[in-house]
Amino acid sequence: MMKQFLLLIFFIPCSINLSGQENTLASKKRLDFAKTYFELGGNLFPSFTGKRFLGNSITTFEHPGSFNPYLNWGGFHFWGHAEFYVSFPLTQLNLKRKAETDFQLTHYVATGARFLPWAFEEKKIRPYIGFSWSALDFKQIIKPNEDQPTLSKDFMLVPDIGFLYGYKDFAIRIGVNYFHSNAWQYPMSKTEFEEISTPKFNLQVGLVYSFESSHDKNPETNKKWNSYPTVSRLSLDATRFGDFFVGIGPSVSFSLAKSEYNKSDFPYLNDKLSSSTYYDIALGYQFNKANLFSALSFRNPRYENTGYGTKQTIQKTSLAFEVSKFLTDYSGFVPYIGLNIAYDHIQYSENTNDADRKLTFRKVEPGITVGWDILPGKTEEYLILRTNLRWYPLSSLDIDNKSFDFSQLEYNLIQVVFYPGRFLKSRHKIGFNW
Repeated sequence: MMKQFLLLIFFIPCSINLSGQENTLASKKRLDFAKTYFELGGNLFPSFTGKRFLGNSITTFEHPGSFNPYLNWGGFHFWGHAEFYVSFPLTQLNLKRKAETDFQLTHYVATGARFLPWAFEEKKIRPYIGFSWSALDFKQIIKPNEDQPTLSKDFMLVPDIGFLYGYKDFAIRIGVNYFHSNAWQYPMSKTEFEEISTPKFNLQVGLVYSFESSHDKNPETNKKWNSYPTVSRLSLDATRFGDFFVGIGPSVSFSLAKSEYNKSDFPYLNDKLSSSTYYDIALGYQFNKANLFSALSFRNPRYENTGYGTKQTIQKTSLAFEVSKFLTDYSGFVPYIGLNIAYDHIQYSENTNDADRKLTFRKVEPGITVGWDILPGKTEEYLILRTNLRWYPLSSLDIDNKSFDFSQLEYNLIQVVFYPGRFLKSRHKIGFNW
């Protein structure tokens, strides 16, 4: 699935060159390449069948439909032909309350990409098709006991289709998401499991507000940035050898491999874990003329797994050193790839009705970094947005001679990166004294 996602990201520029016959690349200005947006909306899930013990037998009942509001942060890219976004679920509103049963069904979008065959324009309906790289959590609650486990389907590719209608800075979205993997082997107890199928489709509605954030206040700077070739090196016109930077942004981590230990000892818990949101903090130096950067990144993901009187907690504190190379600059979209090595301090705790225990691990893990920057002003930009993924294929623990495999993927959603030296230089240009 990782390969499919990366292919989708890098396929979009090629698709846009083949479509959009009404505009040539020469007529498309660099600073119109991207436009930021926020979207407030919701997903409407239909009702579905749940299962529970009644006496000594399994009976079925109906879970009501639900409305799940979300907040998206994203942007229109490639001159209105594509969207990239991340999604933050806000809550869940069940359409009907039940005294004896409840459920939680949460759709997390780590990132999504959509392709618009016709560029987004005001007062026109524009269809789109895309995929989101998502996670889906499901918990069935049979009252009065609410200690059932939350199961997760991580690293799903969820197709979606819909249309946008724009008016001034706003747009209305109506779409449909399709969940191809909707069957859960849900634990009715620690030892008995039943299949529950959640909805395959949901209806999405949203209100989008977009705004321009690429243009500089200086018209001469805008003219210079628009004069750059569509495809060029990031180092084009670079005058400084390099610049220090600091960055911070929200991240999540996913384990891509199943835990042999959980499958054996705790089959009613997730065997693949995902973390709560944490912050990726980076301090680094960009070698402008060499088209690469190095950085130290600090992360502290926390994983929790609970159900039927058992609680697993993994607290990871990690410091990674990485070196990444910028591949090209496509109108301000600048992908890169690199290598990193991380030192991890991991605290594992396990609490059950019978016993508690804590274990500590210290490990050195090699990894691969891929990502992209949004850089309309090349090496003159002092505040940019960065997205990166780090994959640690060898990340694992051994508990009771059984593997607790992570094959961990860290996804830094949107990192804000600040270059102090570039900022001071820009202030000096317009007459500020520092």
